Amino acid sequence: MKYLKETALASLVLAGLVGCGGDSGSSSSTTPITLSVSDAPIDDVKDVTVTFSKVALLPQGGGSPLIYDVYKTDENGDYVDENGDPLPDGEDPIPLSVNLLDYQGSEALPLIENEVIPVGSYKLCVFANDGDHPTDPSYVTEYDDTTRELTVKGEGACPQVGKEDNAGVLYFKDSFNVNQQSNDFVVEFDLRRGLKNSSTYPDYTIQRTSVSLINTVETGNIEGTVAKQTFDACRLTTDNTFVQAVYLYEGNIDKDDMTPIGGSEEVKPVTSASVVLGEDQTNFEFSLGFIDPGTYSLGYTCTAQHDSDEDNAAPLAAGFAIYEAQNGVQVTVGQDSQVSF
Repeated sequence: MKYLKETALASLVLAGLVGCGGDSGSSSSTTPITLSVSDAPIDDVKDVTVTFSKVALLPQGGGSPLIYDVYKTDENGDYVDENGDPLPDGEDPIPLSVNLLDYQGSEALPLIENEVIPVGSYKLCVFANDGDHPTDPSYVTEYDDTTRELTVKGEGACPQVGKEDNAGVLYFKDSFNVNQQSNDFVVEFDLRRGLKNSSTYPDYTIQRTSVSLINTVETGNIEGTVAKQTFDACRLTTDNTFVQAVYLYEGNIDKDDMTPIGGSEEVKPVTSASVVLGEDQTNFEFSLGFIDPGTYSLGYTCTAQHDSDEDNAAPLAAGFAIYEAQNGVQVTVGQDSQVSF
């Protein structure tokens, strides 16, 4: 997993006792856990900022929930303001606001990092501020620099914890195990599927069904390149609205059967990745992170701007087409698979 320099500091504000005589579960063994956020990209807007306020781990073996306030810090763990400058003495730390588009592919930003907790089974709640939060709202910035309110559509309350005003709760009701080995989890947002725009309040929402919890120690990554020649051959010279993307499909899928996320056919992509200009300023790169091991197919397109996140839209993704496909791509736990178009 790749972590960028900006980090978050989590402060434990309520926990059951750990160790002998503790009530956080049946085990007295402890282990560190890291929980991060990442994103599968979208092309319609230039900024999708979610403000996270706290994380709650709910022990399933009995005991009090472990609740962490999440604050914005620098790489040394010192509190900073919105501009990244040191926070003056006496000022309250600020909740962590994350532009999800900055953390795509295998990049992720920790919300809590190496927090020591009892080994055991847990459920998870992540609190995200609504777009109408009075001080630290979530928001979307469109390409014309218009700022719209953003609300994460989750449950109204977190079991054992409750709710907060002007905030949504992402409650992951499936329990997961924290063991003595590596415990690196990622809350993955799939914005191409889940970011919705409406004409009434809230202006934008992120659907709960597009957010998943991934144990990174059970996944691998795909890192790839797109040659300039491939891009030039795909692009229509009269169309300046092109958007490059790579779509990921389970199994071996023929190019003609590869559909967009907004497609109504049976074969839909698992996720997608943006294609960006590489360091050589000539060819292009993409990254698909936190993928379950197995066999996959990849489809490259320069017409992703025609994809729709609405099922059965009419006309359905008119103008979208996969230009080139790769089959038989193997993903192995803990490794980066390389793919070139």
